[in-house]
Amino acid sequence: MMKKILCLAAAMAVLAVLPASAETVQPVTADELDALLAAVRGEVLAGEPLNDSAGAEENEDGTLMQFEAVKFYVDGTALTAETPVNALVFDDENRYALRGVSIYSTPEDVLAAFPNENAEAAGTREGAVLYLQGTQEGGFVYGRILRDGQRVSAIEYGEVLPAGEHFRCAAVTFSVFERRVDAVRVDGLNPENCLLDASYANEFYTELEKLSGQDEYKAVKFSQKGLELTAFDENDLVFSGISYPDLQPETLSGETERKMINNEDGTWLMRCEGAGYEAVFTCEDENGKNAKILSFSILDDVMEGPRGVRLGDVLSEDLSRFRNGENDTEEDMTELLYGTEGIAPWGLASFDPYYGEMILSYVTSTKDGGQVELNLRFAENYLKEIMLQTVK
Repeated sequence: MMKKILCLAAAMAVLAVLPASAETVQPVTADELDALLAAVRGEVLAGEPLNDSAGAEENEDGTLMQFEAVKFYVDGTALTAETPVNALVFDDENRYALRGVSIYSTPEDVLAAFPNENAEAAGTREGAVLYLQGTQEGGFVYGRILRDGQRVSAIEYGEVLPAGEHFRCAAVTFSVFERRVDAVRVDGLNPENCLLDASYANEFYTELEKLSGQDEYKAVKFSQKGLELTAFDENDLVFSGISYPDLQPETLSGETERKMINNEDGTWLMRCEGAGYEAVFTCEDENGKNAKILSFSILDDVMEGPRGVRLGDVLSEDLSRFRNGENDTEEDMTELLYGTEGIAPWGLASFDPYYGEMILSYVTSTKDGGQVELNLRFAENYLKEIMLQTVK
């Protein structure tokens, strides 16, 4: 079985072995994680746990031993130099870091500290493989992202290596909430309590291999330096399988509930409500003749809009997906983010102190000479409304 894993690794063209260079960022190994455990254990042994070991919490990870800034899950009820440790959890921003990454680091900070052979994080909406490589010992090293669309929930790096007739999996997981690391967990530290059957190790490798070949979904580029980003353009009008300029009532997804509204000027509006969205068309008659899209609103947090925006996003997160930073805030609490207002493309931010709302507006021209505006409305720092509308 070990030979099979090695053959799989050698056969994968996308899994190039990293050059043996001091300048190359190396994959995470079990040895590196064991060294982290030894350093942290040596430091905390000088003190006493914060919890009562006699009544300490026990679960499938072992007995919880809480020290300042770090939790040990151990076999037994005391921590000594010889106590088997099953897992470590760090939850303090000022203590302990792996490769300079700790609590409150961004996903970009994490990705920069480890190998990454998949810069666009191409994969599925649920995840992506960052690297996957066979090792000379007969196992493999890997890195992967777990996500819900553009929302990264965890970044994991590990090594699966032979241990007799079994395999040991040692891994570090950076849990992410609102684009910040909120916990760092290290598993597989106790070789006697983390062994995998060879068949399971091979299955895990196969799953990663399959995911590494996916490119149906990619990460949207983020930048704290807004001038590095491109302006909102017509390419952004195609999202979640939807082409806004080409939308027609019959091309809307799922079942829709339609309502015709007489404009009293010889034209009609058709309002179509579907699962998680509302689309409005302008028509020439009450039968929907020559329908043209007028607006599209996203009503739930499942569907993603342009550049992956979703209801519930944090303001700073979405601002970092669009070009910004060319101008200063005016006295009327508006800021021209880029371009010249009235001449597409341009972006504008406005703040309403009365309602405590921030609105980000981005306008682009279309190939037929029209203009489309994306409005993102934030209340209490969270995205509450996403709407595209034809303005010309």
